[in-house]
Amino acid sequence: MSLLSVRPLRTAALAGVLGSLLLGVSPAVAAAAPILTSSGLTANVKGYEVTAVTTVRSNVSTTVEKFGVCVRGANKLNVDFVKAQNARVTPTGTTHTAKQTLAPGSYNYWTCAYDEGVWLTLDKARPFVVTVPDPTVVTTVDTKMPTGDLPGWKQVFTDDFTTDAAAGRFDDVYKNKFSSYHNFVDSFKAGTYNSDILSVKNGLLDMFLHTENGRPQVAAPAPIVTAPWQGQTYGKFSARFKSDALPGYKVAWLLWPDSNQWNEGEIDFPEGGLNSKMWGFNHCVDNPAKNCSWADTQVSFTGWHTVSIEWTPTRVTFLLDGQVVGNDTRNIPHTPMHWVLQTETSSPRPVTQNGHLQIDWVSVYTYVQ
Repeated sequence: MSLLSVRPLRTAALAGVLGSLLLGVSPAVAAAAPILTSSGLTANVKGYEVTAVTTVRSNVSTTVEKFGVCVRGANKLNVDFVKAQNARVTPTGTTHTAKQTLAPGSYNYWTCAYDEGVWLTLDKARPFVVTVPDPTVVTTVDTKMPTGDLPGWKQVFTDDFTTDAAAGRFDDVYKNKFSSYHNFVDSFKAGTYNSDILSVKNGLLDMFLHTENGRPQVAAPAPIVTAPWQGQTYGKFSARFKSDALPGYKVAWLLWPDSNQWNEGEIDFPEGGLNSKMWGFNHCVDNPAKNCSWADTQVSFTGWHTVSIEWTPTRVTFLLDGQVVGNDTRNIPHTPMHWVLQTETSSPRPVTQNGHLQIDWVSVYTYVQ
């Protein structure tokens, strides 16, 4: 049962009624104050993505400054969904749907509205829980490289690595399809980017991560979708890969601004130490030192996995083996970015173990409106 919320009479209307009474004039019948009610409140949790739906009605048609779903975590902090703004609400009802990514935990949610300086609670709070996906659950995924367009996406780049390339020859054999970082230090300044550690054999791109002359050798190939180090605005970026569990090494496969202006945003998935678990991070536009959203998949880098970033004008979504593990509808970059399979050291500490990261295929799509 929805709770009724009655707004007070507008100040001007109330003053008119009082003035008429003082003058001995029979006042006109004041318009009924809108009464808001709600129904159909639901929250659907899929991985870290929560979709909430609610319908708000008014006994008379009115415009409400804000309405939607309020959310409060167990830590008592509000993490509300984006609300409808200046929405027309009628007796038949106005439905609002919103999505957001939330960290694992327990939450309460309810329909709320804000109008004439007052927050209104339109129904009783109810709970939902966001849990870390079970890494032992195996999802059936097509392991072949996808070919052709998908609904909402136009395929513009693929590589199944069918042409062999010996170590030291990757840049020559694949010069029309990939650029690579080469001969400069990585993020922690512990490793050196070296495209010579890349090779292709038996349909796999291999990164031989190892120490040479006391320096870890790392790599960062970048698909050439439009031009070297130039990308696109929005897209879907997918790869199938696996890695040895290598302490001291990490991946941060990222979308990076073509302008090299970090404040335009940065999207990383997967990211994490190769002896640890996969994370996803969406850095805040205009404040990129902060992550506006993140996903902890609890899935290791060993074993074959398919990862995707989907970037549209309204969302950034991370998919692992076909399942959504992160979704952000609030912090969206809107300038061209290019995809770099950045694989590097994870700290300034010495690295002693050698091993391999292998990529089966990569695929890139543009967004179709």
